[in-house]
Formats: sequence, structure tokens, C-alpha cells
Amino acid sequence: MGKYRISYLNEKWELLANDVLVQSTPRTHELVYLTKLEKYFRVVNVVYRIHKNKQNINVIIEEYLDDYALLEK
Repeated sequence: MGKYRISYLNEKWELLANDVLVQSTPRTHELVYLTKLEKYFRVVNVVYRIHKNKQNINVIIEEYLDDYALLEK
């Protein structure tokens, strides 16, 4: 059902999720939810690697923290 296979990596380039099927590639500053980790993440960067006829998409993410809760205190 998915159109693209992407890999999610943290800011230290450590693999968090591999070969995730998605309909569209996430854009910078979008939020993504990884069901495996049950957390929201913010997209920092999207890296495309094209080699011959194969394309690899790596999405660099950081954990999303709800900063608005800090303002209410």
C-alpha cells in the first residue's frame, strides 16, 4: 500500500525504524508518529540517496516535546 520505503534515524544517525512504508515523504518540521516507539517526532532533515536505479530515503528526526505544557505552569 505504501509508495516509498524510508528509514528513520535520530540526530546521531542511529537507526530507529527501517523500511517503513509511507504514501509521501515527510517534510522538514512536520511531526511523525512512530507506533513502534509510541512517540511523536519532529523531522529535522530528509536525505535522499540515489544510486543507479535505487533510491534510499533517510529521515532524520528528533523527539518532539510538548513545550506548551511548560508555559502553563
